[in-house]
Amino acid sequence: MTASDMPANARELCDIVRPYCPAAQGAELSFEIDPPLELDVVLRVLHTGVRAVLTGRRWWGSTGTKPRVVELNPAAPIPAGIELLAVEGDDCWDRIRPDAHIDLPKLFAAPVAKVLSHGNRRTQTPATT
Repeated sequence: MTASDMPANARELCDIVRPYCPAAQGAELSFEIDPPLELDVVLRVLHTGVRAVLTGRRWWGSTGTKPRVVELNPAAPIPAGIELLAVEGDDCWDRIRPDAHIDLPKLFAAPVAKVLSHGNRRTQTPATT
């Protein structure tokens, strides 16, 4: 599987792993047949999203510094600023590894640039995460 073949969101990943018979058991995601090793790195980030799709429960994301919880769309990239993931009913949150943003940028929405107004001119500042 090449980088371009990698899924961009939890729904795509769920479709890819269906032949391996995934099952959501509590806070765990298991498979009857081991999926390919190259999917492991993506599963480490999106396993909560796959569990949400399999169970029909809501998928939650939260910022890390100023806690703000949002419902995530499994068919979309993870929004900028989200550091924690959980499925409705989970007892705890899973933290997204910081290197996942570098290794798997396709999974994350690009930060929105801020536009500042200076008198009559508008200046675009670099986006922050």
